[in-house]
Amino acid sequence: MTSLEETLAGIQRSIEEMKGADYSHALGDLLRRKQVICAALAAPEQSWPDPSEQADHDARRRAA
Repeated sequence: MTSLEETLAGIQRSIEEMKGADYSHALGDLLRRKQVICAALAAPEQSWPDPSEQADHDARRRAA
């Protein structure tokens, strides 16, 4: 698990704990942090490369 994923898991636990209480300001902050981390995890540089896609790309470059 990456540090971003660990942080996201911690935020999710905090959100679950706060749902029953009246911490609307803190809950809003946590939800915004969650959105930012989810966006960062969805960024291309966070993804694992698919070896088959890389092979196709290399083959197209050689053919060109």
